[in-house]
Amino acid sequence: MVNERAAVDGGWERRAWIVEDEPAAASLAADLCEANGAVASVFRLPLPYLTALRSDPAPAVVVLDWRLEHELSAALFLATRHRHPRLPIIYWTGSVRGALPSMIQDDRYTIVVDKAAGSTEFEDALAWALDDEQGPGPGS
Repeated sequence: MVNERAAVDGGWERRAWIVEDEPAAASLAADLCEANGAVASVFRLPLPYLTALRSDPAPAVVVLDWRLEHELSAALFLATRHRHPRLPIIYWTGSVRGALPSMIQDDRYTIVVDKAAGSTEFEDALAWALDDEQGPGPGS
């Protein structure tokens, strides 16, 4: 379910959609997004995310976990790219970067962040994603 909040600044707000099935990781990602100025919505299952992707205005950034409980999130990545080719995606994952497909690793608007690296790398990626004039991602 999408967390709707009252809009601020004349109806404009930065929104972050997080697809994460692990409650502690989802909560941490949401807290980090909120602390960095983005209203966070958590999707624990792919179907509600895909429904929102088709019907709601696009968020400022999407945070995906590579390994969801019953599947990989490659289909979510492809659906997101199909609908919003330049939408920033942060893959916040415990998987080794090299384990992700090259379509994700080589995507200009996608950054892979290791969950074990702590919050600084995630916050750097989030700052890049929320920047209105994105250049290459951090560490590119």
